[in-house]
Amino acid sequence: MAIAPSEQVPPAPIVTPHAASPGPFRNLLALLWPRRFSESLAQADHALELSRNVGLRQSSRDRQEEALIATRNLTIQRLTRLRSVLISSFASMASAVVVGVASREFYSGPMLSRSVFAVGSLFLFASATLGRLGWGGQSWKGDTPVERLDQRIFHVLYWIGMLWGTLAVL
Repeated sequence: MAIAPSEQVPPAPIVTPHAASPGPFRNLLALLWPRRFSESLAQADHALELSRNVGLRQSSRDRQEEALIATRNLTIQRLTRLRSVLISSFASMASAVVVGVASREFYSGPMLSRSVFAVGSLFLFASATLGRLGWGGQSWKGDTPVERLDQRIFHVLYWIGMLWGTLAVL
């Protein structure tokens, strides 16, 4: 049985529950200078929290303002942490490249073939990455001894993978 055109229900309007996301350039500026450029990220995060948290959405204006201030502080902390993790990761990978270049330049003894280094590098990257997927043993804070060990293993595998990758291409 077909519905007559006059009986069709119009589609519901599309509602976006959060503020427009800041553009990539603004995000990069916020990552580089969190205290100066994080406001648009904090506003977007706060709008998202309001859309998800009925209690906060129905609370007083003062309570919502307190939540926004807390979100601003948390956004700055998260951006600062992300920046330090990125710098640390870059430095770690750069050190593996330096060791690889120095090994090829100054070591003249026997060495594995380039293809062994290439395949080994891929294996190490895949092992580290796939070992992280779906790991159910995580705590809320991510700071248990087992989680710290997992993080260290992840970084070591990536460092060796980068070293071997460098040795494969030089």
